[in-house]
Amino acid sequence: MQQPQPHPFETLLAYLPGSVQELLTVISLNAAVRLIKARGGTRIQIPPAADAGHWLAELIGIEELEKLCQRYGKEALILPRCTNAMMMLRDANILKDRRDGLSYSDLALKYQITEDGISKALRRIEQQELQPWAQTAKTWQQDDLFKTLEANNG
Repeated sequence: MQQPQPHPFETLLAYLPGSVQELLTVISLNAAVRLIKARGGTRIQIPPAADAGHWLAELIGIEELEKLCQRYGKEALILPRCTNAMMMLRDANILKDRRDGLSYSDLALKYQITEDGISKALRRIEQQELQPWAQTAKTWQQDDLFKTLEANNG
């Protein structure tokens, strides 16, 4: 039986800010990804008690909000954007697509960056290719980071 692939955030845990690593001890990975995707780079106020009508309950679910309230109730929580981890994921996807035969022009259009940006991304990832996370990244598909979320929201 084939072992399930780790979620990209699990693979890149060492590259995540300490505040996100701590957040992952409180709420699930899916809830943390939803928060970062929706509100990364901002400060959010955690209510003192969970309320099903609160926007956070709608975003991550009442059970996850209850956990947040228990740990961070009445506090402002700063959510980083996780830029480094996101860039590493993007670079790994660029390398995979390049190896699948996409041209620099195709890659630039797909990732909405310049061909020079594609070249830089490929150089960055190729230098780090022997890192364990890069070995795993070879099997990732575009948007794997949020696939679990979409499946749960579907």
